Amino acid sequence: MTTAKMHRERVSEIISPLTGPVSLPLSSLLEAPRRLTADVESPIDVPGFDNSSMDGYALAAATAEEMGGSPIPVGGRVAAGARGETVQPGTAVEIMTGAPLPQGTDMVVKIEDTAAGRFGAESITLDAGAEPRPGAFVRPRGSDVTAGQTVLSAGTMLTPAHLGVAAACGVNELPVLGLPRVLIVSTGDEIAAEAAAGINDANSVTLSSGLRRLGVDTEVAFVPDDPQQLLDRVRDSDAQLVISTGGISKGAHEVVRLAADLDADSSMTFEPIAMQPGGPQGCGRLADHAWVALPGNPVSTLISFELFIRPALLGLPDHEAPREVAHHRLAHGFDEAPPAGKLQVRRARLTEAGLEFVGDSRSHLLHSYAEASHLVFVSPEDAGAGDPFSAVGDRLMTWKIA
Repeated sequence: MTTAKMHRERVSEIISPLTGPVSLPLSSLLEAPRRLTADVESPIDVPGFDNSSMDGYALAAATAEEMGGSPIPVGGRVAAGARGETVQPGTAVEIMTGAPLPQGTDMVVKIEDTAAGRFGAESITLDAGAEPRPGAFVRPRGSDVTAGQTVLSAGTMLTPAHLGVAAACGVNELPVLGLPRVLIVSTGDEIAAEAAAGINDANSVTLSSGLRRLGVDTEVAFVPDDPQQLLDRVRDSDAQLVISTGGISKGAHEVVRLAADLDADSSMTFEPIAMQPGGPQGCGRLADHAWVALPGNPVSTLISFELFIRPALLGLPDHEAPREVAHHRLAHGFDEAPPAGKLQVRRARLTEAGLEFVGDSRSHLLHSYAEASHLVFVSPEDAGAGDPFSAVGDRLMTWKIA
């Protein structure tokens, strides 16, 4: 049987041609992670000038040494965002945190290290603990970033800190991996878009949520067990990628399979994957669209999205997980025997005692998925060392999902 690793590679081959590089403003990257497609250099020094790291007094270290414990006259104030006048030898100036050091100064004395301990005094006397040395409480120009420095590297998955670095450097757009428009198709006569006879649709909601959190533009369609209607609906869509749920198993009304039989240009492949849940899978081209066909049970749909679609949309290499990875022991051992030769994906909650399974392995138990904090990968006995889902000794691999 095809392994989960092999199917992930196939899905990536379908999706990766749809995810070319684009340049996007920072404002459009605030809510969804994207991967950088090129290095980013800073055009400026950060900070762009020597500035104070404290509220206090700017002066020359030579003045502090010469005056010793004698009062030092204070003239004027430099606030953040302002530039002060040149400070004469033997004098000081009030300065606020972040304000640029005026000409004639090279250090800052904290306000707490003066006898007055407050602003507004005509002169200050330095406490004995104040250190008169150049650079004291000064943030030098370029101490964080220098002009021309590579501040973000190609392949980086952007975090809030990365976006902040770009903003601080005056970089307003970033080269990132673009995302395809996606049509989500829930199939089957039993699916109800609204509460009615049949089954309330959860798959389009979970997939829409997962995709939109990546920044994907989505639309949703509900199609009954009519293969021609499915083909017509998809051909009318301007989406670049179709993700369908249901209609790919062994039943008599598997609408995606039937549609592939009708479409002479279809290159869809349907195959069982050596995993539980989520065994039935399909991918290829159908109705003139790139297509990934997921099983219809809601847990199978979500796990398939996490294992196959999300990594491809993020542009991850085959060995890199799209979620935080850790290895943990089970708190109470297995509550059921894992299937021979298959990767089993269980839902669990991490406790002080270890992983505790939530629900069992059945693919319709969506509520247990919602209560879980981790996906747990119980790897097959014959999993090789390069299998990205393999255990380490008695510690099972997990992805943090909450």
